[in-house]
Formats: sequence, structure tokens, C-alpha cells
Amino acid sequence: MGIKLKFVQDDTANDVEIIIRAKEQNEEVEKILKLLGKRNDNNIICNVLSNEQLVDIKDIIIISKDGRYLSVKTINGQYILNEPLYKIEEKLDKSWFVKISQSEIVNLKYVKKWSLCTGGIIKIELQNDIQSYTSRRYATLIKEILRKGGGKR
Repeated sequence: MGIKLKFVQDDTANDVEIIIRAKEQNEEVEKILKLLGKRNDNNIICNVLSNEQLVDIKDIIIISKDGRYLSVKTINGQYILNEPLYKIEEKLDKSWFVKISQSEIVNLKYVKKWSLCTGGIIKIELQNDIQSYTSRRYATLIKEILRKGGGKR
């Protein structure tokens, strides 16, 4: 099957529309549809002021729930994300990203120091002078992760 590509400029179009025209929806058409629909799971779209910004997941230090939004702190700055924490959690590599409370996830690659505090809470010092604390509920899980060697799970 030969493939022809054609661009048609339409000044009235608001979105990009891709149409695949073929005799039948065969295996090759399925492959093309799958490739076109594939997302880059290494990035998330965040906002800085009113501008959208593509953020590389590997650059994320901590994600914190901040009211209705998520605050995403990276090695390059802070961004706002309008997505539920559980949806972002699904995109993250579980061997490096660890939930430390109901409202925060940290990237173990950027942890500088762990300190046990009173009441079973763990203080976490991260790169870029970021500090956070585990909740008691998650402290046991964090201790288990540390026993296993951090992000080497």
C-alpha cells in the first residue's frame, strides 16, 4: 500500500484534522492511527501565568496539591497544572516518584536528605532548597522504600 501525504491550508480551521483515506481499515491503517494518536508520556502540559509550557517529567522535583490546582516544581522553575493528582501519578515512573502524603509526590532523584522527626514524620530536603514532610500515614511506606535503596526498586 502506497502512502501519499498532503497538506491543505484552511484559514477557517480551528484544529488540526487528519483524515486517513483507504479501501479498508487494515493492519497498516491501524499502525498509522496508533502512531498518530500516540502521546509523549515523558512530558506534561503545565501553565506559567497564562502560557502553556511543556514540562519534561524527569525534571520534576515535587508535585503538590494547591487548592484546585497542582504546583509542579522543577529544576527549571514552578508551574501550575490543572489536572487531578491521581491522573498525573499514573504518568510517573513509580520507581522514582513516591507519594509522601495525600497531596504531594516527590522525585527521589532530587532528594538531598531525609530526617526523622517526632511523631513518625519524615522531613525531606530536596534540590532547589525545597522542603516537605511526609504524613504519618505515608512515613511507613517511605521507610520501606529507603530500606530497599530509594529509586532502585
